[in-house]
Amino acid sequence: MTAGMELLTTAEPHFIPGYSGYCPQYRFSCGETYAKATHKLLLDPTINHARTLVLANCAAEDYEAWRPSESDIRVVNTRFKRTDPLFVHPMLPGYEGFVPGTNDGLGQRYAVRATEGLADFERQQLRSKAALDRLRRTIGVQCGQAEPRNLEERLLIKTQFKLPLLTVRPEYVTATNNLPLDKKCEISENYTSLFKGYATHIPHGYKYSEISIVPSSDNVLYSFANCRKGTKYRIMTDLYPDPPLLVQSTEIYHKNVGMIPNYLGYIPGAVFRCGKTFGADSRDVKLWLRKDSDL
Repeated sequence: MTAGMELLTTAEPHFIPGYSGYCPQYRFSCGETYAKATHKLLLDPTINHARTLVLANCAAEDYEAWRPSESDIRVVNTRFKRTDPLFVHPMLPGYEGFVPGTNDGLGQRYAVRATEGLADFERQQLRSKAALDRLRRTIGVQCGQAEPRNLEERLLIKTQFKLPLLTVRPEYVTATNNLPLDKKCEISENYTSLFKGYATHIPHGYKYSEISIVPSSDNVLYSFANCRKGTKYRIMTDLYPDPPLLVQSTEIYHKNVGMIPNYLGYIPGAVFRCGKTFGADSRDVKLWLRKDSDL
């Protein structure tokens, strides 16, 4: 043991003063220093201690954590069995393309974040694929297209509700929902399709985030056109009358015309009103001077 380590070790075990972690029964002990109190608590057999230490034993086991782990590297490198792998371990820094899961991890270098993000993404894809395979297998067994291989699949045949589910009470379904896309486009007026590379806002595009833009553009435009025809988007009537054709230049507060935004002059009662835009709030403000309660 070196001379520097001898200064840090103590003959009697106790917590170093300043330790902010949990110490059992410490708040019930008083009248002694922190070191003496914790020394007695550590050696007292009547106190229930944890079976494992809070800190890892550096001498007994390997306490170093290597990132990325071997399992993450193995998952990333075996992606070629399922798909054409664009990403392999290790990822070279400087790659500006999209890598799944790199924005979720902080505090690590690029190669570690890329490998761990790809491993999590691959595990998620495998879970989704396994769930889809189970669903297809269930449909195949219940429809009679596949033979049951175990007891669980035999019980699927005797269930009351079988897959795929049938449409119930179709009279409540919109008739145009069952039409093909070309028929839907004939109904909508001024139909135009979208192309790859279109980067501007797409109405109702959030509903089809998992589909490419070309197949989903038909449904997006048709959904937006039907939504605009509904009763939700009714044309609102103007709450204020049209401004007069001639506005007096010597008049500051007009009756039908609001003030220009960023106007820094005084507006009667503006500090006591809220919920309107600056232009709508500054119309006919002389009513406030006349103590009109309808304003």
